Amino acid sequence: MKSRARGKGLLVVACLFSFIFAANGIILYRTGDPTANTTAATGSLLNSGWQYEGIFGDYLGTPIAPHFFITAQHIGFNSDKLVYRGANYTITNSFDDESTDLRIFQVAQTFSLFAPVYTGSTEVGKHLVVIGRGKQRGTAVTSSGNLRGWNWGPTDTVQRWGENVVAAIKPRPPGGDQIYALFDKAGLPNEAHLANGDSGGGVFLNDGGIWKLGGINYDVDGSFYTGPNGTGGFIAALFDERGFYNPDRHFVSGSAPIPSGFYATRISSRIAWINSVVEPRLVNISTRATVGVGDQVTIAGFIIVGTPGQSRRVVIRGIGSSLQVGGIPLPGRLANPLIELHNATGALLATNDSWRSSAQASEIQNIGVAPGDDREAALAATLPVGAYTAVLRGVNGSAGIGLIEVYDIGTIGNARLLNLSGRALVRTGDNVLIGGLIVHSLSQRLLLRAIGPDLAARGVTGALQNPVLELHDSNGALIASNDNWQSAANSSAISAAGFAPGDFRDSVIFLRPGPGRFTTIVRGAGLTTGVALLEAYLVD
Repeated sequence: MKSRARGKGLLVVACLFSFIFAANGIILYRTGDPTANTTAATGSLLNSGWQYEGIFGDYLGTPIAPHFFITAQHIGFNSDKLVYRGANYTITNSFDDESTDLRIFQVAQTFSLFAPVYTGSTEVGKHLVVIGRGKQRGTAVTSSGNLRGWNWGPTDTVQRWGENVVAAIKPRPPGGDQIYALFDKAGLPNEAHLANGDSGGGVFLNDGGIWKLGGINYDVDGSFYTGPNGTGGFIAALFDERGFYNPDRHFVSGSAPIPSGFYATRISSRIAWINSVVEPRLVNISTRATVGVGDQVTIAGFIIVGTPGQSRRVVIRGIGSSLQVGGIPLPGRLANPLIELHNATGALLATNDSWRSSAQASEIQNIGVAPGDDREAALAATLPVGAYTAVLRGVNGSAGIGLIEVYDIGTIGNARLLNLSGRALVRTGDNVLIGGLIVHSLSQRLLLRAIGPDLAARGVTGALQNPVLELHDSNGALIASNDNWQSAANSSAISAAGFAPGDFRDSVIFLRPGPGRFTTIVRGAGLTTGVALLEAYLVD
């Protein structure tokens, strides 16, 4: 556990203490008995996080997904395994959050039990349970004959728990948003503070009766001083700082106790990063192209993978009348789109024309994906593991430029979208096939394919004979392009991954772009036109 000057950066003396006291511990107000709170809590605190903590060297780690546990970066690489519920889990990879102190490790084996994570934004005032290892409560700290707290005692690497309440959320560069709790004299029955080195342990929040991981132990207030100008420095768990100089070198006085506190890196503000590691996925794909009739309608395909019985919530949108480019309505846009959802057998599961008529209209609006025009289409569905197709066509056989989108709105730990695809008519100018992608993955590579000639072998008439594929970042800058996949520098890797197209004229891009929003463009070489298929995969 680091010690931090309140409201300032890390102090040199704090860093020195961090080096000396690289241990873990929970300090309780009610007792200094080293055997207290060394087994799982019971009663109203049953299942409050103890069951999710694993031993990572001298520290703790918390499993949050079948193959991942989370801890603090600044404790370093303490072991090559996590010992969890009596079994060893071998570490195979690690991922550091560039914005906070969080680190996620990947393991070879599968965690059968892992902690739910808190994704809300109302931590302040919530009851918390904090868990750490090994440092006992030490000798009393007094001022003017009055007890003010306790020094840190000997290290024994024993896991302990305590409770507290979230007092505030504090942005603390470089550690990011921090959950802050105070060591109040008149606090909870197991009111707790942390000791230096307690980093990596979990802070669990009671969210409607369910204890969820809300933070990872990071820091404590300190150092404190008995004299001005930084003399007589010490670090302790103080429920009252009066009579000492605080980390800002100000003498603390007043009529009421002023407690010190501890910090835990806030989980809820880093959910997107966590998901990009533990649940790499394609969150969204959109295909914009000319919508015709017959084989020239626009089609989006997607596959939901997971174990039997799992499902995923998705939203499908068909956009036309609200399409704009640079704030100007797009000429030739589809006036009245209609969408259909089919399963792998081709059976129609759902359809929509005008999103406000959908039974899920309120949900679609609440999650922020409501179309901009009432004539546009949208539907939400919870789908079991399997392959699906979404079709965009014009009402009454109308044609025009349209956009079909598939959003993955599921939560962590469920099934997920494995790959997404869009098939449409490719013309020239603004009528090329434009695909949008939202990628949540740090570890996996993105593989894009533009298929044209190979479609003819599948019975599609009017296939694009020579597709050219481009990938752009969110600013429009070109990241990569390909015309004829065998000309790619990594064509052998494409073949080895099992994604070589059936025709050399088809195009492939294979790279690791990291999380973000991307745009793909499929056009015909030499201004040729035809039906093309754009596919997106995440590959290990």
